Amino acid sequence: MAHIVFVETTHLGIQAIEAAKRFGHRVSFITSGNVDWLLTEEDKMIVSQNVDHVWNTSDTQDVDAVRHALKACSTAFPVDAVLSTLHQCVPATTAAAAELGFPSTSPTGIENARDKSRCRQLLDEAQIPSVKHASVHSAKQALAALETIGYPAIIKPTTGMGKLITTFVHSESDVLAHFEQAESQLLNLDLSLRRELSLEFIIEELAVGPLYSIEVGVSAHGEWMPFAILRRKTGAHNPILEMGSIIPCGLSEAQYDEVAQYAIRVLKVLGLDLGIFHVEFIYTQNGPRLVEVNPRIAGGTIPDLIRAATGANLFEYLVRIFLGERIGLTKLECKIAASHSLIGVAEHCTVRANLPENWFEPIQQRLHSGYVDIRPGQIVKKMHTNYDVYGVVRTTADSYDAVVSKIDGFYAEVEQVLGIKLTEIRN
Repeated sequence: MAHIVFVETTHLGIQAIEAAKRFGHRVSFITSGNVDWLLTEEDKMIVSQNVDHVWNTSDTQDVDAVRHALKACSTAFPVDAVLSTLHQCVPATTAAAAELGFPSTSPTGIENARDKSRCRQLLDEAQIPSVKHASVHSAKQALAALETIGYPAIIKPTTGMGKLITTFVHSESDVLAHFEQAESQLLNLDLSLRRELSLEFIIEELAVGPLYSIEVGVSAHGEWMPFAILRRKTGAHNPILEMGSIIPCGLSEAQYDEVAQYAIRVLKVLGLDLGIFHVEFIYTQNGPRLVEVNPRIAGGTIPDLIRAATGANLFEYLVRIFLGERIGLTKLECKIAASHSLIGVAEHCTVRANLPENWFEPIQQRLHSGYVDIRPGQIVKKMHTNYDVYGVVRTTADSYDAVVSKIDGFYAEVEQVLGIKLTEIRN
């Protein structure tokens, strides 16, 4: 029996805790309570049922606080691995684990991926195909950089997540508006998110082509495992919004291999050496071009979609990788096509009061899985960020085209029953 320590969790990341317990390991959980808003009461109950020991600390985004909790934890029970599935806690978790000599992802690799400017610089130095870019602190610097980069472009924080404070710019006025609004947008976020974001920005050339992501596992045995590629959906009128995914992705076998080798090169250059990593890219006419690397397992509902299509539980592989096992896999084979769409609202509005309480049940019974948290008389807000999500619908079919058509039908049905315009999706 090994002892694995989790520092905080997401709703989805609870599956890793459940997997560790199911495998018969000792499970410890370090928490501050500061990010409990991410979990429902049911989530908290599941965590308590699958955790052997809870260690409280003041701040799970602070290296010293995490190190103090890990020391106490290891004094009671020798520690075999440490990880976090919560993006904003990953840097402190890996840094503290490294200082204490516990197996975890390289903190240098984490920082190289987390700092988008540093990431681009490392790709340039290694001559890995990338996009034109520049780091800026002001609108004046941004406008000067865009004289070389050109429009359209994207401006995003050098550190951050969820596409927060991110803008596609097509003109000088877009740039000025981005910098005028950035600080107020930051102040309106939860403290845990504010601490992860930077008001230093990177401007990137806009790569042209469809958006994809690949999940790559890396074991202590030198295994580089391109588990799955997904075609990503975005908002039709706001491409920053992430609206769902499709697997299989529609790429040919040769393209899949090209992307896998590209992603592995990127991860090696960054120094990400242990775990499962989420790499987003645009497939251009010249091949893949990096969007960003998330130095942890995919968030949102992507692992659930991969499981629906392949039967494989990525969280089980995550636990096994951190505990030093040899995995012996490369690409996961799709047994069926699967797709999901996230439920976002196109405009602020109030749900009709005569909506039946059980309105979603007839739809849910025909889905693979999903939920929608919208009730009669509820005030719902326009989807501005990837956190403004009210649910997900997920389905399966025999082919890529069939599953796209099927999930679009369910999304339209939810919209029709609610009588509310949902965020328009571009597949």
